[in-house]
Amino acid sequence: MTRPAHSQPLSFGQRIGVLAWRGLMGVGGVLSSLNKFDPPGPITQHSYGSHPDERIEFIPPRQGAPARAPLVYIHGGGWICGKKEMYTGELLFLAEAGYPVFNVEYPLAPERPHPHMLLSLLDALAWIRAEHPERGAVHLMGDSAGGNLVVMLGILLANPEKIRDLDADFTAPLPLAQSVVSLYGVLDRLSWIEHGFPSARLMLECYAGPGALEHEGHPEAAITPMDFEFAELPPTFLSVGSADQLAESSRLCAEHLQKRFENVVYEVYEGEAHGFFNRAKRPATQRLRADILAFLERQ
Repeated sequence: MTRPAHSQPLSFGQRIGVLAWRGLMGVGGVLSSLNKFDPPGPITQHSYGSHPDERIEFIPPRQGAPARAPLVYIHGGGWICGKKEMYTGELLFLAEAGYPVFNVEYPLAPERPHPHMLLSLLDALAWIRAEHPERGAVHLMGDSAGGNLVVMLGILLANPEKIRDLDADFTAPLPLAQSVVSLYGVLDRLSWIEHGFPSARLMLECYAGPGALEHEGHPEAAITPMDFEFAELPPTFLSVGSADQLAESSRLCAEHLQKRFENVVYEVYEGEAHGFFNRAKRPATQRLRADILAFLERQ
């Protein structure tokens, strides 16, 4: 679905900051594409919308593995940068365990600010449901800003009236959210600024405007699960490294959600910094992968 989107107004310095982050992540994407890995089957590429960044990479499950519900992965990058190709190799452990994996690219801020990003990702979920009608439910997983987006998508799927608050005309059939896995997500608005996450203020303003920087916030800047009320939440796994500037964000959100919902798991990996999911040789990363698989199996 094509929707009008208005860029967040940024200063010259802020635009330079966005370009710098995109350049850095672009290099990371190129280096990731050079890595050799052995997928369990042919990886295919698909478009789910008219924007050039509305793309999905499908990683098929290993033949002979137990049948699983698909897993939809949303990459991080502070809402302003990042590429799905940086995660292809890291997601193969899920395909090996039997999960069909949909690795999603999406339009970024500040050109496509909130709520356009969530609506685009809902379009991706609608595409998955339309192209694979046998897939009635999906697991949602993402890291950093993607960890924010999957929690928000899980809330929207479990509380569909909230989708109409973003787009009254959205009517496409959507899958159910079987579970949500958030890896060091941005789960409150301000603690990551206070704890010195690089460019947190820039990223937040690009995504949701200057109102998101205020302690009370504005209704249009309700971008985290801490910012509004909702009745239902899918089973949710929140994970973070203790040395991550986003550790406080995960803790605050976990405590907030665990007061209201039973199936919220919160795990801290001692000594790990931001992004350790992509460092496969670290012992904590292997523990994280095992914990993710155990959580998904329980759902």
